[in-house]
Amino acid sequence: MDLRKIVKSAAMVLILAFSLVGATSEKARLFDKFGDINCEGEMARLDNLAIQLQNEPAAKAVLIFYGGKLVRGKLPRQGEAAARAARLKPYLVDRRGIPAERVVVIDGGYAEKWLVEVWVIPQETTNPSPSPTIPTEQIKFRKGKVNPRDYRCEI
Repeated sequence: MDLRKIVKSAAMVLILAFSLVGATSEKARLFDKFGDINCEGEMARLDNLAIQLQNEPAAKAVLIFYGGKLVRGKLPRQGEAAARAARLKPYLVDRRGIPAERVVVIDGGYAEKWLVEVWVIPQETTNPSPSPTIPTEQIKFRKGKVNPRDYRCEI
């Protein structure tokens, strides 16, 4: 009977060990994805990311943004997607205290609509590659300069 208990206990330890290894897999994972949402919604998503990064001190965040073919029904201006994405990292660094070296923002090109993919990357793992769905040469821009102040979230 004692041998059965020992074998049973060893089996349970092995099952637990294998489940923990699977839970801490060293792969990049898509944590969140969001489109054209308001500032409050965007900050709530970034707050969730900040909590995740605090729970995984060795991980970093990679935010891949894609400009949209249309922005709220209008053609985008050149540089509009980058101006909007420029507020993502400062929010995490300045307002949520995440070290700047743990946050990477990548211009992913263009998609049908504005989109941000939020990835959590374990240490020593390569960044995911962007997957644009619309070639840049198919994007039409409207005239006018982008004013970065127009894309700040004032909360």
